[in-house]
Parts: sequence; structure tokens; C-alpha cells
Amino acid sequence: MTTPGQEQLKQRLRLFAADRGGNLATMSAFMAPLALALAAIAIDGGSLYNEKRQVQALADISAIAGAAHIDRAEEAVLASLRDNRLGPLTVLGPGYDPLTPAAGQNLVTIETGRYEADGSTPAGQRFQPGGSDTNAVRVTIARDGARHFGEILAGQPRIAVASVASATPRAAISIGSRLARLEGGVLNSLLGALTGNEIGLTVMDYEALVDADVSLFGFLDALATELDLQAGTYEDLLDAEVVLADVTAAAAATGQSSPGLRAALARYDTDAASRLSVPLSHVLHLGQAAYLGIGQGAGAFDATVGVMEFILASLVAANGANQLAVDLGATVPGLATARVTVVIGEPMQDSVWFALGERGTMVRTAQLRARIDIDIGGSGVLSGLAIRLPVYVEMAQAEAELKRVTCTDGKVSSAQVTIDARPGIASLTLGQATPAAFADTTRPPVFGKARIVDTPLIKVDGSARAEVANRAPTRLQFSAADIRAGRIKTVATTDVTTSLAASLIGDLDVTVSIVGLDLGLSGAVRSALATTLTAATPAIDSLLADVLAVLGVRLGEADIMVTGVTCGRAVLVQ
Repeated sequence: MTTPGQEQLKQRLRLFAADRGGNLATMSAFMAPLALALAAIAIDGGSLYNEKRQVQALADISAIAGAAHIDRAEEAVLASLRDNRLGPLTVLGPGYDPLTPAAGQNLVTIETGRYEADGSTPAGQRFQPGGSDTNAVRVTIARDGARHFGEILAGQPRIAVASVASATPRAAISIGSRLARLEGGVLNSLLGALTGNEIGLTVMDYEALVDADVSLFGFLDALATELDLQAGTYEDLLDAEVVLADVTAAAAATGQSSPGLRAALARYDTDAASRLSVPLSHVLHLGQAAYLGIGQGAGAFDATVGVMEFILASLVAANGANQLAVDLGATVPGLATARVTVVIGEPMQDSVWFALGERGTMVRTAQLRARIDIDIGGSGVLSGLAIRLPVYVEMAQAEAELKRVTCTDGKVSSAQVTIDARPGIASLTLGQATPAAFADTTRPPVFGKARIVDTPLIKVDGSARAEVANRAPTRLQFSAADIRAGRIKTVATTDVTTSLAASLIGDLDVTVSIVGLDLGLSGAVRSALATTLTAATPAIDSLLADVLAVLGVRLGEADIMVTGVTCGRAVLVQ
């Protein structure tokens, strides 16, 4: 049995349990330590996030500085970090783990390498450190993060960030002959054959064309206007249907055209030229610039093209897989007559004469064969007789590859362009091949002896062959001054045309057949033949050089020109 005191105590306890007054203060007292801990974690987390963003921004800025000055990337990165007051720096070599504790230090790793924007490669593998052909910089920064409240609970944090920036410099390159002066008769005959109509260029017209360089994108914008193509990209323009008359009209409409140039270009405005389709994609390759909208190219890249070279490259591309025949008559001094037949091999789809791009960009000349039938008046015992020389020329594609573009201080004035040029294999043959074998550029023709002299009394058969086989590429370096001056560099410095022609004549294998009594005539025929051919060698050299120059090639040589360069803007890629 309970006492009155016990009952009173129970009553008071029941009243206390039922009383709700002061609960908030009680709960606050119990929760205050947890709330303070959570607040400390939140404040520290926000502070660390903001600190990491600041360090990431410094890594981004320094990586961009390094990519813009790729040849002295480490110096540029460290200067950027110091200018932005990151604090004391410790530069580490590649392979160091940035998460390794190093109290109070800013650990920086600077790596140069190659970045390829290839969508098929995982993002983390697109930057490959090392190598000599660098275009990107990766900067990694690690440092101690600051905890203001929670260091006792969670320890000292580490901040590690990385940034990759790339700058892709580009150059515009072309391959072929920067034409020297040609005789008007030979030039007009060859151009007439290529266009399908008679061309009457004067010496002044020719010089105006040869001396004229126009802005590449200024020309393309004018061409788009000629085609009434005001929207779209330059890639759309290269795929459009273009005829030679559009090309010449666009060249005349560019800002750099002169009255003399416009007059010379007007010579091409013929019915045949208007119908001659020019596959621009076989002549020009614009790389990433092809995706720019029409009208935007000039602001992105400053490059020029030679008007004469562009027209000739267009004509060669338009006549791909066609056979041209030109009768030069007696227009070549020293030769009685000369007839030229040319077969232009169909180039591959990416075998362009002019290209704008980065490392790996290729330009090529077209593969071709030419047969030159030459008549020479004999001398000595051959006086009054015609000596006929069927000379075959075969040129494989000469090519040039853009290997490297560097800008030491990120400016065009310090640009250096490296190109590997490989001259085409050239051969001259004096002999006889069937027309079908000559026209088939997929296989070498088989030659036999040619009938050089054919009279009832004297018959002379002969054959000879000479070859230039420059198989290894030659490295060419173009400075900014070379580019500004429009300098052409040739992979061979000797006059191979003369040496080939002389070799051809000197190695001639001759068979003399004389009807009736010989009376020592065989020796006299050989002597007279040697004298006549030796005297004709300069004229043959000149004719060969002129024919091939119009087609943009030279025997065993490749002429390379860099017509523009941009150092590229350094951008973040990772």
C-alpha cells in the first residue's frame, strides 16, 4: 500500500511527463553539437569547391599559355602561374602522383604531347604525352586544401586538377611548277588542247597571269557569287558544279585583279571553256576551313593562290583520264615539226594541287604520260632526210606532305613550316609502243625499237631509255620570311631535263640497214645521226620543259610553295 508521499511523487511525475513546455530548448541542447559539425562540413565543402575552381582556372589559363608557346611550354606555364599568384611552385616530372601529400606546396606537372580530336577515341586517350610533333600541353596542379572547421574531423584534404590545351597551327601548301616564260605558240597550243578551243594569249597576257596572286577565300567568295551560292559552307562550294568560265570570272572579280589580268582571263571565255567542267574538290582541299560559312574564310585564314597555276591545275583535273593531241608544227626553233600527245592519269580523290590543313596534309601532281613525235632535218649523208624521234615521257605523281607547323612565340612572324617532298619518278624513252599500251596508265608500256629514218635506201631503227628515280623524300623548311616572299623550294637543284635528254641521245641503240652496197655508209650514217641529234638536244629540252611546265610538273622534281600559315588559337580541349 502506497503512502501519501509516494502518491504525491507519482502525481508530480505524471504532470512532468505531460508537460510540453521547454522541449525546443532541450532538443537544441542535445542537437547543437551535431548541427555545428554539419555546418562546419558544409562551410568547408563550399570553401574547398571554390578553391578547386580557382586552381582549375589557373590550370586552364596556364595550359592555354603553354599551348600558345609550345616550343617553350614549361616557361610559359610557370610564368602564367606566377603572374596569377598561385604561390610557391614545385615542378615535378611526368609520372609523379599528384595526390601524394606534400604540405604547403603547389605541385605542378607540365607535359607536352599530341592531341587528336578523334571522336572514335575515348576522351581520356586523345592526349598522348611525349613525341616531337607536339601541339598540346597538359598541366596538373596539386596542393593542400584549406579546412576552416573540420580538419580535426576529416583531416587535411588534397586538391588535384588537370587541364589540356591545344593549338593547331595550319599552313596552305601547293605543288607544281611556278611557270617560267613560255613561247606563246607552244603555250597557246597546249592550253587550246586542254580547253578544247583556240586560246590566243599574248606575251603580256601570259605575264599578267603568271604574276598574279589572289586571295584564296576572296576568290572562293567571288566564285560563290558567280554560282549564286550565298548560303552554305565552302565544302558545299567545292562540291558544286563549276565550269572554267566560272573560275576565270571569279578570279577577275577578286580585289587583287588588275586590268591586265582581267583582259588575259577574258581570253578563256569561249564556248568550249564554258562547257568544261572543273572538279574543284580535285584541285583544292580546305581542311577544317571547309566547314566555315561562305564569306567567313578570309577572316580565319590568309592564303593566296597563283592564278595561272590554279587555272592549269583546274584544266588538268578537268581532263583527268583524257588524251590530248597537239600539233605544234614548226613552232619550236630547231625542230622541223613536233606533235605532242598527253595522257593524264585520273588522280585519287584526295590528290589535290592545293591544300590547307595541319600535319599530314598532302598535295600531289597528276600522273601523266606524254609522247612527243619530233621531226629533225638530217645533215651530212642524211641531208634532206627526215629523222623522226618518238620520245615518251612518263611521270609518276610527285607529292608533298605537311609534317610540322610551329610558332615559337605564338605569332605568325615566328612560324616555321616543315614539308617532306617526294619527286615523281620520271623516265624518257625513245622507242615505239602501241597506242593502247600508251593510253593505259595502270601499267607500264612495253617499248620496241622505233624507225628513225625510213627511206628506200637507208633504214635506221633505234631505242634508248633514261630514268630519274628520286625515291626518298626531301625535307624542306619554310620560314615566315619565305612564306611572305612566296618562295618556291625545289627538291632537286640540278637541271635533270638536260641530263636526261643528253643521256637519251648518248645511249641510243641504233641499227642501220642499207639496201645494196654499203661502201662504208653505215659509219657515216651513225656519225651524221649523232651530229644531228646532238645539235637538236637543246630544242628537245626546251620542248619537254615547256610541255611539262604547262601541266604543272618537271622531270624528277617537285616545286613546293607555302602560301599561308596560321598559328592557331590555343583552346581548352580537356
